[in-house]
Amino acid sequence: MFWTSKSNISSSYSYSSSPTFTVDPWNVHSGRPKSNGSSGTSSKVSVFIFDKKQFENHLLSSGAIKSRSSSRDKQFIQNAYDILRTQVNQLAKLKHPNILGLVEPLEEHSKTFMFVSEYVSCSLESSQDNGSTEASEMLTLSRSSGCGNVITQRGILQISQGLDFIHNRANSVALDLRPASILVNENSDWKLSGLGYLTKLPPGCNTSQYNPDFDPRYPAFMHIPLNYSAPELILDNMLTPRNDYFSLGLLIYFLYHKRHLISCQDYIGDYKEEYSKFEQDLLRLSFDRFFAKLPEKLRPSMSKLMNRDVFSRFDNISEFLDIEFFQDPLVKTLAFLDDLPTKSSQERSVYLSGLLDMLPQFPAQLLQRKFLPVLLHLLDQMCASDVVDSASLNTLVTVILKIGETLSQLSFQEKIYPHLADKESFKCLIDNATTSLIENVAILQQKIKADLFAGEILKPLCTFVFSATSGENSVLLQELLMKRLDVLLQVFDFPTVKNFLLKLLSGLFVKTTSLTVKTACVDSFCTMIERKAIDKFTGVDELLPLLKSMKTREPRILMKTLELLRVLSELVETEQVLVEQLLPLLWDFSLALTLSPNQYAHFIKVINNLGQDVQRKHMERLKSSNGANVNFSKVIENPVPKAEDPDLQASHKIDVPAIVPRAQTGTNRKQIHRPVPKTDLPRTPDTGSSSPLTPHRLKSAVRHSKPAETLKSGNAKYATGIVFNTASPEPLRSEPKRNSAEVDDFDDFVSSTPSLRSAPSPPVSSKISTNTTANLPPGFSMTMQPQKNVSSRHISSQSANESASLL
Repeated sequence: MFWTSKSNISSSYSYSSSPTFTVDPWNVHSGRPKSNGSSGTSSKVSVFIFDKKQFENHLLSSGAIKSRSSSRDKQFIQNAYDILRTQVNQLAKLKHPNILGLVEPLEEHSKTFMFVSEYVSCSLESSQDNGSTEASEMLTLSRSSGCGNVITQRGILQISQGLDFIHNRANSVALDLRPASILVNENSDWKLSGLGYLTKLPPGCNTSQYNPDFDPRYPAFMHIPLNYSAPELILDNMLTPRNDYFSLGLLIYFLYHKRHLISCQDYIGDYKEEYSKFEQDLLRLSFDRFFAKLPEKLRPSMSKLMNRDVFSRFDNISEFLDIEFFQDPLVKTLAFLDDLPTKSSQERSVYLSGLLDMLPQFPAQLLQRKFLPVLLHLLDQMCASDVVDSASLNTLVTVILKIGETLSQLSFQEKIYPHLADKESFKCLIDNATTSLIENVAILQQKIKADLFAGEILKPLCTFVFSATSGENSVLLQELLMKRLDVLLQVFDFPTVKNFLLKLLSGLFVKTTSLTVKTACVDSFCTMIERKAIDKFTGVDELLPLLKSMKTREPRILMKTLELLRVLSELVETEQVLVEQLLPLLWDFSLALTLSPNQYAHFIKVINNLGQDVQRKHMERLKSSNGANVNFSKVIENPVPKAEDPDLQASHKIDVPAIVPRAQTGTNRKQIHRPVPKTDLPRTPDTGSSSPLTPHRLKSAVRHSKPAETLKSGNAKYATGIVFNTASPEPLRSEPKRNSAEVDDFDDFVSSTPSLRSAPSPPVSSKISTNTTANLPPGFSMTMQPQKNVSSRHISSQSANESASLL
């Protein structure tokens, strides 16, 4: 959370409510300008706040003052405030890269002092106390055995350069060189601060007198730190720039031993005892053995920094800067980095090439904090330039991506991707740094989101390399990118491979005149088939026509094509394609006169194996089908099941005796009952006696009857009807009795034409049954009987009459 007050700094900056770390007596808060909506690191600042009320309460509780109203105590408080004013004023006067930069001057309020500086993340003291995450990382870096303590080494160099500026340019002595006054920014740069006791030397003099005032009741910032003061200053009151050399030696001891060499409670007596112990240890062990934990190249210089004899120390701090300890390539590389944007193109090219080889020697945190911001700024600067050095840009992109490999995907996406994906920058990179992008495409795949990488980086890169480049350099780029085909197949989905990548490679295969590129294209096709990036239909529709159109018969291309066709035959496995397209193509390529006997033998071997496989599979298919039409057999042997009707299945279970035709006898003939439709034959008036039905009478009855209506549909000769048996039928007139052997009603049962011989109807019951559904099978609601066609009966009667007349 952030809070604001009514001050000018508070109105212009927002800052954290709790301090990031403390530099006694200042609380340091992380902040940023309100006018800048970006949360980027370049806009960060540090807001230093001093709480007056808390300070005065501390003075009262410690007994340093008795009240806030007495003039003596007021003067004491004002002296303390003057020291704080001096600290900030010195920062405003002294402008150097290794001195804390002031952004906003001191603001005095009734309750606080405030000023704004460049962003710093910790002090050396807070890093030792593990007071913040960034400070802990710094401490880990300085202790890392793999990096050779390059951060500490470079930090000592930066502090020495700051002292060189104070001594030789400002003609002053710092007097407050201690871990708490060395601040570290996020780029791992060390800054001098706490210049409240900076003292200027008289003109033309290198020495002066200094009378420090020490009181344990006073806050620590109100006097110089005894733990980091030179003995000649405390014991002899001698002020000289060499005082800072001794303080620098004590600081170096703290950095490598992680503890203070001299520890006293702001008592001069304690200081004398601690220093006396130090001298005794030096006499007993010597400087080299006493500083055994220091780097070997730094130990010889410690005696010239911390000798009790002031004139046995370095004459000037510049001599210390020239020692072999600071000639380390890693330290020099870091020192050159700050001025890299101002160097010439040739100097940058040489530096970046050397840096690429030295990257593994630097700790990852230092590369991320120090190198990456400078290199990204240089990248934007080079892409925006009218004249671009392709070699330097390629090396720069490679260095940036190697450093980006140590970042998480989220950090890479936030810090590096915007610089690469910028429209103008990416166009410049595609044109001038293609090699670097191709070589590091695996890093880009890991660190950029899949959709952004495929659409914004990889597709434009493939299009440019495979279709837009020309010349000798294009061959190298195309071959280089095809060697990264695994990455491309991992990123692109099946439709993209088929519709985008395969078309690019096919077009390149056709248009290129380079045998190396053609060979690489064929290898790429094989890889795509083996990785199942294309299916058999694509292979048949796209690759086979492409190979058929190939004119070259160069042996290397033909042998690569042989391998491609062999792999493609395993994918297709279709007899028609193998016999009609693939085998003829193999025979065509094998007959090239450019092949050697061994190469021709390879072709014949593949052809024979493929032919044998086709024969074997076809024979197996013939044996399994026994020469029959397999498809037809499948149709007739596997009938489609019909849907079953439950009611129909239930009706089949009803036990109904079968109807068996039998000859009519005299007894059962009279019992046959035949329903007759209403349009029956006309009858003569009943005279009370039953006269036999003769042929003559039957013919006469037919002549007076109405013709029966026939069915309109089809060519049916006979029409049948269904009538409901709602009334008792009239009995037919019977013929004279005949021999039972001559009577047979089987024709009436099996034919639609009734026999002329009809049995008389049984007597009509006087009671008509209304139960039309009794004893019916399931699904039937009324009795139904077939109605024989009347016209058929007329025809049969006429035929019978004619037969009788002939007789």
